[in-house]
Amino acid sequence: MLTTTRQAIGLFPGYACQPVTGGALIGASLLDGSPFRFTAVDCDQEILPSTGVALLGVLGNGKSTNTKIMALRDLARQGRRYAVLDAKGENGVGEWDSIATALDVTPVRFGDGVCMNPLDERIPPLHRVQLVAALAELGGQQPLSSGARMALDAAIDTPEAVTLSGLMNAVTSLPHDAIPGRFTAEQLLAFGQEVVQALSPFVRSATRGMLDGPTTVSLDERLTVFDFSRIDRTSVALPALMSVVGVFLESVWLAQGGAAHGLHSTLIVEEAWQILKHPATAALLQRMMKYSRREGLSVISVAHSPKDAKSEEAKDLLRLASTRVFHQMDAEDAALCGSMFSLPAWAVEQIPLLGRGQAIWQTGRHVHLVQTLVTDFEKKHCFTSQRRDAAQGHTPEPESVDEPTGEWSWAMPPNVIDTRHDEALQAAREGRLSEAADLAALGERQDINAYGINSQQVARWRQTRAELVHLSKRPATAAGR
Repeated sequence: MLTTTRQAIGLFPGYACQPVTGGALIGASLLDGSPFRFTAVDCDQEILPSTGVALLGVLGNGKSTNTKIMALRDLARQGRRYAVLDAKGENGVGEWDSIATALDVTPVRFGDGVCMNPLDERIPPLHRVQLVAALAELGGQQPLSSGARMALDAAIDTPEAVTLSGLMNAVTSLPHDAIPGRFTAEQLLAFGQEVVQALSPFVRSATRGMLDGPTTVSLDERLTVFDFSRIDRTSVALPALMSVVGVFLESVWLAQGGAAHGLHSTLIVEEAWQILKHPATAALLQRMMKYSRREGLSVISVAHSPKDAKSEEAKDLLRLASTRVFHQMDAEDAALCGSMFSLPAWAVEQIPLLGRGQAIWQTGRHVHLVQTLVTDFEKKHCFTSQRRDAAQGHTPEPESVDEPTGEWSWAMPPNVIDTRHDEALQAAREGRLSEAADLAALGERQDINAYGINSQQVARWRQTRAELVHLSKRPATAAGR
């Protein structure tokens, strides 16, 4: 059922966009036209217990675009950094290639001379053992025997075991007393050969050059994109690379950043349910989600339908996400979302009617109907699925500040994308209340001169000043929060 703006506000007054977070600006409420802001790590724990976010919806309705816009706007602020697991793409590059290029970042493109060493000394010893054992089980397609696991544990401590090739040499030349127990030289050699055979695909074929050698990847960028688009999804290479990247993210990336270093980190997982098929990566994401707020971390997962969440790991990822964003889905999937996440009836009814760039946002106890609004820069770099759009007969401009599309087609307030408001609000969040008030007063005077005292632009400043009053009554948060 379609409604007018006035009818929508009357029907859903309790669900209009309440300021649950002062994060990056996303777009405008389709219930009352007010700005909608969201960044999970900026929201208080009593409102959002976890900083996990899950985006669901059919192809071509703005999930990936929404994710990229959130990232770009959040990256414009201090103390923010992102890592992306990008398993999508076309024409030999990943979905995030255009954004990486625009930000002067080189993606970690596997199959292009990139190597990540699973025996890197920055990875704690226990994690190294567990990672190599997981790789051996992937390569051998079965668990290692107890003798082979003991041989691996002994060989990994030798000076030679700094790469997979070195480890394979070490495990076949162990001294007779390397493993506790009475084993003959022939038995030791057999144990070592089992390990070598299991690890061979990662040295000689499936991931040749990608896992055997010194690490060539820097994790110091504000945006790190892991591009898996050239990797065969049906081969052992993808789960192996995912496992290694996961350990690097947990042991190195988070260790050199996170809340302890005044950084808020966000991990974006495209094609989440494909990735969750791999136990090591699924376990990693679960751990990250459970301790996300403590670590100053947010995990954003992007998928199609709640039906895709077949594994317990996938279901757990949805349960742990306090924020869920529903783009267009069919009525059956919408009803499933309603029952799984206790959505109100009006939201369930609207999900099948949503246009591109429109979504139902469930942020803790609050439910919103939001149109994502984009800048020209974002249109250029976030609408990257050209082949799919051509197949579906779409042009690559589904969302517009001036002419929003879809079933809800009334005009949005002009100048919703305005960094002056965000700058004032950010100053207030950081306790710089006087500066925030000065910024708001300056912006209001500029818009009075430019548009007149009764303009929508000036009305927007009245709303911002009201938000500043609200923030001034709360304790100041740390810089960047």
